[in-house]
Amino acid sequence: MRGYNIDDYVGQKFGNLTLIKNLNKTNKNNSKIALFKCDCGNEKEAAFTQVLHREVTSCGCMNRDKNSNLRLQSVRDKRIEFTRNHTQKNNKTGCNGVTYANGKYRARIQVNGSSIHLGYFDTFDKAVEVRKKAEKKYF
Repeated sequence: MRGYNIDDYVGQKFGNLTLIKNLNKTNKNNSKIALFKCDCGNEKEAAFTQVLHREVTSCGCMNRDKNSNLRLQSVRDKRIEFTRNHTQKNNKTGCNGVTYANGKYRARIQVNGSSIHLGYFDTFDKAVEVRKKAEKKYF
């Protein structure tokens, strides 16, 4: 028999996976499939050589947690950058979140899809100051 004798490795740990047993079957690439238990408690069938060579180190739980947090943080960072650095075409004041209506400057900020009213001000500078403080608070 060519290749590895999987039964010799039962109980050994590879990354987060511990070999439970040889399943005596092969995948489409003719690699031997074994059953592993992850540190998180899930069981996973995987090609033994991929686990042995550290191509697979968990049931997928590590990638899910890492990728979801990275993706969420990336979206937040892009949203914050966009709101700080871009003004809309129809913005007459030149400052995000500050509009002029009825003789007063209105300051507001968008957080998680909800618009938060920050107040009406007599001067443009005061409205911008309040808006900048809100950016620091919420972002």
